Amino acid sequence: MNAVNDIRILSWHTSYQPHFERLNKAWISKFFRLEPIDIAVLEHPEDHIIAPGGEVLFVAVGNQIAGTVAYRPVSADTVEMTKMAVDEDFQGRKLGWALGKAIIERAAEMGFSKMVLYSSRQLIPAITMYHKLGFEEVELEKGDYERCDIKMEISLQQPPLAALARELRDVVLRTEVRLLQFTDEEAGVRPSPEKWSRKEVLGHLTDSALNNYPRFIRAQQNVFTEVPGYNQDFWVEARQYMREDWRELVQIWKSVNLHIARLLPLVPAEALDNILVIGPNAPATLRYVAEDYLRHLQHHLTQIFPLHANY
Repeated sequence: MNAVNDIRILSWHTSYQPHFERLNKAWISKFFRLEPIDIAVLEHPEDHIIAPGGEVLFVAVGNQIAGTVAYRPVSADTVEMTKMAVDEDFQGRKLGWALGKAIIERAAEMGFSKMVLYSSRQLIPAITMYHKLGFEEVELEKGDYERCDIKMEISLQQPPLAALARELRDVVLRTEVRLLQFTDEEAGVRPSPEKWSRKEVLGHLTDSALNNYPRFIRAQQNVFTEVPGYNQDFWVEARQYMREDWRELVQIWKSVNLHIARLLPLVPAEALDNILVIGPNAPATLRYVAEDYLRHLQHHLTQIFPLHANY
């Protein structure tokens, strides 16, 4: 949040749809005419933008929604920036710039490698801003809007941990299906008295997620950070995972890991070399700790799914 202007970027919520419609209809009507595709998208953004995998952002100044922008996928690696609008009462405060930076970052975080936009040369301030954001003019093909006479594009630089985040997410979602094939009874069987059951292994992985999440946050604050370790056997015993319902435990493990997967792309590149000391362990960079987290998770999954088993 900007302490001076109280500027916040907000993610999509259905209650914001009237603002999305209001802001865009205002500027389009001022310079052009509303086309049928405008009306469809503005009145039903969930169908035309959200459902296909896009995103709508808003900028708020205090408690007022002052602007909006969106992207929608047009191919596996490309998105279109669309429907940027700023309330006239708030223009001159660089809200369009804030929205443009935010939507570019969101698309890059989601793994897209290119963003395009369509506009009109009549909108000189907007075109100037797009150039400053890094967009370049490319050949224009026939599009959906009569008013558009310029196409621009920018290559998106994915955050350094974006690929790791996608891999973590993919592993979690694939593994969830396999985990749920076990009954509660099967998940509670210990291979031997001294070895963990599947419930306890997954409980340990949940403990690992809960311990590592704050590490990933704290390590971004300083170039050197010390955090406590934890006794994994004590944690598993203290939590009594053998008593946990298997299906509920799977969902807890899934949720905390998807939470981490959403965090990792937000870690800035300049923080990745920050040093983290975990308990008595040797110092390691934040990048190593993040990458090792996935290695650790996959290692323990082999205890749940032995290589010789056919699950």
